[in-house]
Amino acid sequence: MTERLRFTLRQLEIFAAVARTGQVRRAAEALHLSQAAVSQAIAELADALNVDLFERHGREIKPTFAARQLLALAVEPMDALARLPERLVPSSGGVATLSGTIRLAASSTIARYVLPAGLARLRQTHPNLQIRVLSGNSAQAEARVANLEADIALIEGPPQRDDLNIAHWHTDTLQVIAPPGYDVGSIDLAHLNRHAWVAREPGSGTRAVFEQNLALAGHTPPNAHLIIDDSGAIVRAVASGAGLACVSELAAKQASAANPVQFVALAGLSLARPLWRLYRVSTARSDSLLQRFEAELDAALDRPSN
Repeated sequence: MTERLRFTLRQLEIFAAVARTGQVRRAAEALHLSQAAVSQAIAELADALNVDLFERHGREIKPTFAARQLLALAVEPMDALARLPERLVPSSGGVATLSGTIRLAASSTIARYVLPAGLARLRQTHPNLQIRVLSGNSAQAEARVANLEADIALIEGPPQRDDLNIAHWHTDTLQVIAPPGYDVGSIDLAHLNRHAWVAREPGSGTRAVFEQNLALAGHTPPNAHLIIDDSGAIVRAVASGAGLACVSELAAKQASAANPVQFVALAGLSLARPLWRLYRVSTARSDSLLQRFEAELDAALDRPSN
């Protein structure tokens, strides 16, 4: 028989607020409670668990080792329970529709060039579904999932964290581009540093894959003379004569419609790359809304599920 819990979700919520703010007063203000009510909840939780939760340091209180362990264990279940109502998927006419909020972290190329049309089609089919897209580079998207700021991430990779569930999602191709009129015959793998290069910022999946594939082919990645954190802006810079660059083929084709560039083939260099789908390990396959969203998004993008 399962033992009955001796503490409540509300006590955990109050504890988490105190741990984050470092003050009973701030936690009380955030939760619209009296300081006495907050102090009582903390005392009752500490008594139920038979541990000390906080130590006083001047005007602030610091969580003990036991409290830090409790916070790490409690945050994700609390987040899941708080969002439980939106995870309960209603049905209409016998056909289940998606309802609730999905926080989708996506690396910038995916957010800008892959997702928009598919998300628009998905919203037409599921009007009660709210999708919040958080754009950044691949490293930022990974961190958002790990830090509970996003439910799922789609990145250009390669994934760097070992505390997330990682699955192959799709395959993309990178493309080296050059300004109009540039002597592309002078470009070869052994002498890339003879040319000026425009690159994405460190943490970008596009930059990481390009440099990784060059290294695997036995060549040194070129030095970046200009760093821009947006693929579309890179294409515009190359079109204006700033130098060579390597971007997603999707970005190159769409952005070059208004900013003509030359596409450069580099013999001996593989520019295919996988795109990745990431979840937190503990919720990777247990959230029915996420599972259905994943399947519906793949269908909306007209790509098979992996």
